[in-house]
Amino acid sequence: MPDIQIRCLEGDELIEAMYGLNAYALHASPPLTNREEWEGIVRPRQGVTYMASFENGVPASGAASTAMVQNVRGKLFDANGVWGVASAPASRRNGYCRQTIAALLASGRDDGQVFSTLYPFRESFYERLGYVTFPACLIARFTPAAVTPLLRRDLGGRVEQCLISGVYDQYRDYLARMRLHTHGMGFFVHADWASARRNRFWLAQAMVAGRTVGLMLYELKGDEPTMFCFRAIRFYYDTAQGRYLLLQWIARHVDQADRAELWLAPAERPETWLADLAVKTETEVRAPMGRVLDVARLGGMATGPGRFTARLSDPLCPWNEGVWRFESANGELQTAPLAAEGQPDCHLTVQGLTGLVYGTHDPEDFAFRGWGAPSLAVQATMRTMFPPLALHLHERF
Repeated sequence: MPDIQIRCLEGDELIEAMYGLNAYALHASPPLTNREEWEGIVRPRQGVTYMASFENGVPASGAASTAMVQNVRGKLFDANGVWGVASAPASRRNGYCRQTIAALLASGRDDGQVFSTLYPFRESFYERLGYVTFPACLIARFTPAAVTPLLRRDLGGRVEQCLISGVYDQYRDYLARMRLHTHGMGFFVHADWASARRNRFWLAQAMVAGRTVGLMLYELKGDEPTMFCFRAIRFYYDTAQGRYLLLQWIARHVDQADRAELWLAPAERPETWLADLAVKTETEVRAPMGRVLDVARLGGMATGPGRFTARLSDPLCPWNEGVWRFESANGELQTAPLAAEGQPDCHLTVQGLTGLVYGTHDPEDFAFRGWGAPSLAVQATMRTMFPPLALHLHERF
């Protein structure tokens, strides 16, 4: 029998174990990723937990998670983003990735994290680990010429432009304010200054009376002397004025860029912004996923009136298993474990509970997904307590 060990990695052991796994599994090869450059990116990172499994002392699989804070139904919860899941070819299909992720989630729970998110290489693999799919971001494409009518209008305010490193703190401050009222939004606890200092993006801020009312993080892509693509990977605004100031800024590039590409929250409807915009939209290829990590700490989020009990199944995170009461008191969720005696109102998998809490799945779907089969009466209570909500994760990793 092979000797299997799973442990957190730090220092030189982290570099030795994760470089080979990541370079082979997550990048085109040969040649392998430049090790010196990779190490220069990895070592300064903060708030990251690295976990790996070893078979007879040889790295078999690895995964990482970064601490974040996420808004779920109006309350900020400690959470994580899982990434860098990789395994050596000889070790695949032996359950090592599952075991490594289980250990990573247990470590996160010990740190007080209540939710976990990720971007999957295959949704069905992570669904079996308790994750459910979120709405995908929209990618909207149109020509800058289509928004040039805005150049003839005085919109009030102005747009300030700077390379991201010069305003990175202000950018994170804006995100923190936005997170307070955006369900599902999370971003990493520690600022990624190393990335910001590479200055790969411009930040345009829509300013009104000295206050930022919108911003976009963008780049001009292409090879001279051809026209560029104005590509904004973040496009956020507090007010309609903020949105139109940013669109007007795009119009100012009509002689420099012949196409614009905006990455938008799933609930956006860019086709309604302006007549003759002729926008084409598609969803991002990789939709994010999330899961409840610790049922005991779900309390405090905003819920509608109601109460139900459920026997929860969560093999990957056994601390969640058992019978739980979910009850709204003064508009906030309360959870409590119950004794095994008695018949709960329903059975749920952690996927079903996660879909309820995030507001991404209707309880009528659960029976068809294998997530439980609550009665019609319990379904009605679930909808009252956990109405559907538009969700936007923000962070990409």
